[in-house]
Amino acid sequence: MNTHLQKIKEYLRSLSEIIKILVTRFYKIGTGETKLTRDFIFLFASWFSLLIFFSFFILAEQNPFRLLVPFQLYSYPSLDHREPIVIYISNGEGEQIPIHRKVLKREETGDFIYQIVGEVGSPPYFDSVEALAKDGKLFSPKKLLDIRFALKQTWFVEKGNKLVIDWNVQILQDVMEKYRLPRTKSDEADTDEENTNTPVDTITYYTSGTETGPKEPEEVIQKRRSLAMESTIRALNASLFENFKDLKTIEHKFSGEGNPVYHWDLISPLAIRP
Repeated sequence: MNTHLQKIKEYLRSLSEIIKILVTRFYKIGTGETKLTRDFIFLFASWFSLLIFFSFFILAEQNPFRLLVPFQLYSYPSLDHREPIVIYISNGEGEQIPIHRKVLKREETGDFIYQIVGEVGSPPYFDSVEALAKDGKLFSPKKLLDIRFALKQTWFVEKGNKLVIDWNVQILQDVMEKYRLPRTKSDEADTDEENTNTPVDTITYYTSGTETGPKEPEEVIQKRRSLAMESTIRALNASLFENFKDLKTIEHKFSGEGNPVYHWDLISPLAIRP
């Protein structure tokens, strides 16, 4: 242990001697007692330039030794493997517009259909492209139902001209009950007619309010649920027709049944290419 302390003391003593010599030499150079030599100027400029060189890399948080590796000075461009697909978005009131989204397109047809269902139910991006309709008017997109987990099976019939989609009714019901249904313009107009001084109530934006908040009539709730599901199915049909050019008919089955249930009067189980 004493041996290590002695070595440390010797190193510190030698370092202090070097510092004293440098300080004395710089002092004599500054006062003019010692004239500058070419060797000193070269060494000083070299070490000072090297110090500045490494300081720039330290401030930029980069590794200076990347310069020693060929083709590593500039990073390689990131390749985007996503492909644009057409997805229809809706304002929740029957109007919908097509937009382009880049996705990692699945090769299998069933996986690609599942991917389209997920994109239709994903939140809108609210960018300048999705906010404008074809005629240039403002378009207010609403989030549709995320029903991809209710997708049981899909298959093509009639030589690929007809697509059959089977849904799990129980999962669809759970999605509709938990989904946050936004107010539509017609609902806001009815509220304003009843009492123009009533503030907008955000609690009833949910399907059935909260335990402590106000409750909406069951008829109004069922109407919103049906409208949300109908808008989702319509947007999905339009998206599938756009991405499958040979597709002419889409048939929806609900747990194997051809008729919609759960008061879905607005939903048509059969869609034909317009």
